[in-house]
Amino acid sequence: MITKFSTSKAPKLRCLGGKGLNLIRMMQAGLPVPDGFVVETEAYREFVLGNSLDKQIETIVRNVSPDNMKALEKASQKIKKLFEKTAIPKNISQKILAAAKKLGSKAVAVRSSATAEDLPGMSFAGQHDTFLNVIGETELLKRVKDCWASLWNARAISYRLKQKISQKNQKLSLAVVVQQLVNSDKAGVMFTVNPVNGRRDQIFINSSWGLGEAVVSGIVTPDQFVLTKESGKVVEKTIAKKTVQVVRRKQGSIQKKVPRRQQQKISLSQSELKQLHDLALEVEAYYAEPMDTEWAVENGQAYLVQARPVTSLFPLPQPHEDPADEGLKIYLSMNRIAQGISDPFTPVGEELWRIAMWSTLKLFDNKADKYTKFFKVAAGRVYIDMTALIRNPKRWKMASGRLALKDPIASKTLVDFLKRNKKAITSRKSKLKIPPRLIGFYLKVLGAAISAIISPQKAEQKMEALTNERLAEIAIATKRARSIKAKLLTIENIMPGLIAVALLQCGYFVPGMSAEKIMSIKLKKWFGNDKLLASVIHALPNNPTTQMGKRLVEIACELKKQGKKPTPDHPLIQDFLQKFGHRANTEIDGGLPRWSEEPEYILNVINSYIEQDPGEMLEKLKQNEIKAQKAVLEIVRNVRKKKGPVRAWLVRKSLGLVRQLLGLREQPKFDIIRSFAWARGVLREIGAELKKQRKLKEVNDIYFLRFVDIRQGKNLKNIVERNKAEYVKNQEIKTIPRFIANTGECLYGVSQSQSGGGLTGVPISPGEYTGTVKVIEDPRGANLKKGEILVTHSTDPSWTPLFLNAGALIMETGGPISHGGIVAREYGIPAVAGIERVTEKLKTGDRVRVNGDNGAVVLVKK
Repeated sequence: MITKFSTSKAPKLRCLGGKGLNLIRMMQAGLPVPDGFVVETEAYREFVLGNSLDKQIETIVRNVSPDNMKALEKASQKIKKLFEKTAIPKNISQKILAAAKKLGSKAVAVRSSATAEDLPGMSFAGQHDTFLNVIGETELLKRVKDCWASLWNARAISYRLKQKISQKNQKLSLAVVVQQLVNSDKAGVMFTVNPVNGRRDQIFINSSWGLGEAVVSGIVTPDQFVLTKESGKVVEKTIAKKTVQVVRRKQGSIQKKVPRRQQQKISLSQSELKQLHDLALEVEAYYAEPMDTEWAVENGQAYLVQARPVTSLFPLPQPHEDPADEGLKIYLSMNRIAQGISDPFTPVGEELWRIAMWSTLKLFDNKADKYTKFFKVAAGRVYIDMTALIRNPKRWKMASGRLALKDPIASKTLVDFLKRNKKAITSRKSKLKIPPRLIGFYLKVLGAAISAIISPQKAEQKMEALTNERLAEIAIATKRARSIKAKLLTIENIMPGLIAVALLQCGYFVPGMSAEKIMSIKLKKWFGNDKLLASVIHALPNNPTTQMGKRLVEIACELKKQGKKPTPDHPLIQDFLQKFGHRANTEIDGGLPRWSEEPEYILNVINSYIEQDPGEMLEKLKQNEIKAQKAVLEIVRNVRKKKGPVRAWLVRKSLGLVRQLLGLREQPKFDIIRSFAWARGVLREIGAELKKQRKLKEVNDIYFLRFVDIRQGKNLKNIVERNKAEYVKNQEIKTIPRFIANTGECLYGVSQSQSGGGLTGVPISPGEYTGTVKVIEDPRGANLKKGEILVTHSTDPSWTPLFLNAGALIMETGGPISHGGIVAREYGIPAVAGIERVTEKLKTGDRVRVNGDNGAVVLVKK
């Protein structure tokens, strides 16, 4: 029932709680920890069960909502009163007092230590109670009981409910740490990493006068030190004005004013910083993971009084490359920047993008490794090592310029990072060379571009022919593959060809993009603005994504005329799924179901259209097309007046390229998703075979395995369960870094200005609109009413049907050529992107004004 810190036995979490376990482990490691003991969880259970408190507690917390703080506080107070009026059994109190007597310390600290506390991925820091300077037997027993009661603090109950931790007493308990009190001159918190930016090569220290409670509870602004882990050098230092401190009194502790002469004096000497630096290295080495510690200094000697794993860090991309060996490296988020989504991938989703990355690298080097080190994964998100590209400062402008088209905030963030770390980034030479294979492929792309310029009306047909030819080869290869290994090999052998086709297709729409850019420059030069060009790109033909949206409206119109509801077996729905069924919500993850498998989302969209006015929606799409044609004629007419017939003829040709080719930029991705759907089908066959062999519970479990696991074929059910749990955990992370350095530094973005009650983002589709906000996290089941402003993290083509009703669009992630920007411009709705955590800053029902010309979002009414 009592365990001393000095025990040689292996400590157990279920007996000692997180805090008790870590203190014993640190003492066993020889770290400077004040002596003490732990009142085990068995004592708590005996107190609760022996006094029949368990059923009363369960009744009090039953049906309490984790977000109803008033009800939670009420429940907590009821439970605390139960504890106050119940005596600790004599056999327990005698053991506590005997252990305290042997400790030989007049004053002790009494700390809660929960069994659910400090588990991987969770942090109960500050949710249970701690009492300092506890003196005397009566007070000690009272504080032990208060700690037990703090298991039922309102914030602890709420956190457990949100984390789905059982509230039942037989599964929940709490130990209590009793520890010699360090009468500290100064104390604080130390992380063995930098929790602000994620850097694993730095140590972060907060420090103030007196007992550590002042820093932990936040009643004082502490001094802050950032040290390099390698040498202990102070690289950042902020000396705060420390006006209050927590000090001992006769019994307990009290807040007291810091003497004026000490308020702005540095709280840690060089020798004390050195001690803490050395302790940080020892603690992290012992636990083999980043740790959050509390420390105290008495008479120049530093002690550790608590340690827990750091749970808030975004994980390092794997495989990890140590900066000490590889130098500073930076990885770009493929999810957030390249694809404009923040969702994690399933294991199969990761695998298909790994193959896609390998396929691209094969254009450079035929011997490229399937498991290339350039491909990284962190929290289920894919990151690409772009360091080789930016080792040479001459490439910085080009790299940032390309990024600005997809995500302007990413461009600014990268430039800021490169300037801050120029010496480290450029200390190693770039080995980029243009291989002959790439030159040959580039010539093919150039040929496609020339073909598109000569015959723009045939470009779409030629792109489809390339894909169909490849798909015909795939059908033959798929039939030949019989075994599981052969089928996996087929996916890995065929995907490179599909990716090469998609890259080659880009040649057909590049002239359209170039023509749009040239026209924008010319119109600004000749007329002072290019506003009419925005109308030219409304309702572009040949765009498979907007064609999909239009087809849904047409189906809704037809079904409304028939007085019917959409069903999966209706011919119109079957026809739609035949062409677009390979798409999905978060379609770039090949591990997620396609619409052909789960058409509910499509049926819901059509139903929502039917309930509104699909005829009006279809008319709006037609009017957009008419508006675009009129804009072309008006631009040509204006140029003829000012620049003559020759320039007008050239402008007409250029605008023709814009109209006929620009929509094709969605086709390569459309076809890549077709290849993912094919691979998904092959994997489903493997899943069926593995289920037959009883190696999987369900066929669809195959999507939670990686290829190496499938090939080995061992413990597949356990691996699936572990990967599913990890996937769910990764889904809880909503905002992800745009870049991560191999030091662990996370780069989310540069700060955006806020003024006049508004937010400033990046303008990605012109126009101004005032309306009511609708925050949507997932398009499935969402219902966006006509004219509402869609606010979300990011979008992919599955969101397109919602755009038809949107009055405007606001996104956390995206740029001019991200999916959201492209479709918003084609539909003629104002759009702004690049506002970090926008779904937290704006709430459904807020009324805002969106300016797609300057990126301003002004809150009109809360």
